[in-house]
Amino acid sequence: MSLRARVNLLTASLAAAAVFVSVVAIYFVTEQSLRAQVNDRLSANVDALAASAASGAPLAFFGLGGSQTLKVALITEAGDVITAGTHDAPFDDRDALRTGPEMAVAQGHGSGTSRELAGYQVLARKLPNGQTLVVAESLQPSKQMLSKLLLALSSLGALIIVLSVFAASAAISTGLRPVRRLVLATERIARTQELQPIPVHGHDELAQFTRSFNLMLEALTHSRDHQRALIVDAGRDLFAPLTALRTNLELLIMASDNAMPTLSDSERQALSSDVIEQIGQLSRIVGELVDRARERDLAPAR
Repeated sequence: MSLRARVNLLTASLAAAAVFVSVVAIYFVTEQSLRAQVNDRLSANVDALAASAASGAPLAFFGLGGSQTLKVALITEAGDVITAGTHDAPFDDRDALRTGPEMAVAQGHGSGTSRELAGYQVLARKLPNGQTLVVAESLQPSKQMLSKLLLALSSLGALIIVLSVFAASAAISTGLRPVRRLVLATERIARTQELQPIPVHGHDELAQFTRSFNLMLEALTHSRDHQRALIVDAGRDLFAPLTALRTNLELLIMASDNAMPTLSDSERQALSSDVIEQIGQLSRIVGELVDRARERDLAPAR
């Protein structure tokens, strides 16, 4: 996997994680806020109905059952549940009220309770006359709003992820441009063997790396120049001794083959001494060249 793909994948993962956490947090905060608003409205309705009951007005005057979203029920002191109709949700399941916390409030085990039942937020409160008033409001509008909010947040999150990937791709393209220039420069050097410095742009880490690379190219240039100078020096220093040695060896070979009968023994002895001396001279020259090469190699390191 390329560096661009890895960066895009990492950016998309981080953006997705951030979007997921944000969506979950916003969703639950909104859900709790809507539920709190429903509880506040139910409490206000209970207060209004309780005040009416305290003034002597019958609760039936306000219509048990309420509107489409607001439902009202009454639990008598005897434990009977009174609603507007037998199929009035969420009070159609009388057993749920008789065995639930609302009946516990009616029996004096608390002053009020609140819970979710059958898609409604149900609030029960004990009245001064001994009866228990149960008010319920449908949570369907809140759930519809939460569904729309979740859809909007999911769409916005997907858009943010896509934009973050595009932004990361653009950023990595800009960031890799100097690296691409450096790669092309190194390929050119490897192809042409021309150790020309690479142009430096900026003052960031890549620029520092390019300067270091140029220092390496400079050191390689000096090393190559030293090698060339050593070869030139070796050719110049060895040419004359090798020529003389070759001439003397040819004379000795010709004398040994009787090609030069006029060559005396003393002359042969002198030629042999010259050959030995020239071989020694060659050894000294080679040693000096080796020492010179070592000194040039060690010079930059000191």
